[in-house]
This record gives sequence, C-alpha cells and structure tokens, in this order.
Amino acid sequence: MAVDIAFSDGLDNRPPEPPVTVFLMLADESCAVRYCTAQLDESDAARVGRQPALEKRADWRVSRFLKQQAAAPVRSLSHSKGAALLAASQENIKIGVDIEKIRMRDFPALSAWICNDGERQWLAQRGWRAVDFYRLWTLKEALVKAAGLDFPADLPQAGMAWLPDGTVCLQTPHGNWHGVSCVCAGWVAACVWQAENVRAEWQYFGGFRRPEWQPYDIQTFGRPSET
Repeated sequence: MAVDIAFSDGLDNRPPEPPVTVFLMLADESCAVRYCTAQLDESDAARVGRQPALEKRADWRVSRFLKQQAAAPVRSLSHSKGAALLAASQENIKIGVDIEKIRMRDFPALSAWICNDGERQWLAQRGWRAVDFYRLWTLKEALVKAAGLDFPADLPQAGMAWLPDGTVCLQTPHGNWHGVSCVCAGWVAACVWQAENVRAEWQYFGGFRRPEWQPYDIQTFGRPSET
C-alpha cells in the first residue's frame, strides 16, 4: 500500500518535483527465524561480538531481518514486543520512526512527564484512550530521533499542535515536519520526515501480510502554517 503525501502553499506554478519514496517496512515475531547472522552489517556484527546475547532477543532478530530486506539505505528503525518498523529511502532526508505495543498504562501520570498542556488537554478530552496516547507517544519518539533532540528532556517540545482552524500539525523546536501515524494489529506506528513531497510505500512481512494486521486509522500531518 502506498500513501502519497504532498503539501503545497499554492504559490508555486512550477511542475512538482517527483515524490521522494520512503519505504515503511513492518515485520512481526514470526520473522525472527529468518534472521541471518552472516548478513549483519559491520556495526551490528560488532554489537553482537560485544553482546552475543542480542541474538537471542526477538526484537533484535526481527529488526535486523528487516534491515537485511531493505532495498534502500536504512534511515530509521524501531521495535516493540516482537514487532519492528523500518524506514528506508534513497534520499538522504531526516526520517524517524517509532512503533509501540498498545497496553494499558497510567496515561495521566505519563502525560505529565512527556506532554505539553495542549496535548494533555486533548488526551483528557478524548477520555485518555490508549490508542490516542500511543499515537502521540510514537510521533514524539519519531520526532526526537529525526530531529536529533534529547530523550526524554525534549519530549514535551516535540509532538502535536493545533492550529486555530483545528488542523493538527507536528512541532519541534527546530524546523517543520510532516508525518503519518497508524494503528496496525496491536501496535501504533509513526513515521516523520523533513521533505515536502513524499510517497510512503508500506511493505509487510510475517503476520503483517494479513489484511487484518495492516495499517488502518491512518492520519497524516503537515507543517504548521507560516506567518
């Protein structure tokens, strides 16, 4: 499945540039058996050399299996409870991804640590739903990774913002960002980037090949309006 995401201010009549393709790859724990030590890149092989126990972890095996399937340079990688999400692109743009397993937590307490006032108000108004919290959390983690911010100190400064007309956008202390967020099976996933014309192409492995596991409730986010 491909999602074309382009934003324009309507002031430029030139033909649009070809979209930047970002491959978003999803795999679950069933792919761990397809992990291959011999295909690790130099950095991962060095890590295994220092920490051999890594190869026994499902998250490691699934995420590195995905790296071995990528046909373009890997730009960002995340894993959670046996699932992994990877972003790859031929274009060297800033990209961040995050995936989190949905589980019940003390969301009001966590929001006091990671959210700004507007985000806490939004979560409260919607009844502290788990899917809303994890949508916000994954966007925050992806933004922190892509923008090179400090974790966890900068989490309240990275996330969602609301324009006067109700449009939801992404914000960080530095630059404008676009992104996509979705629910897939029991996880929430997010990808953010700094580029104006992006085509997000999903690729599925293992359990995520099942239609009922594939992304739904997909939301896209543009940059804030400039004044």
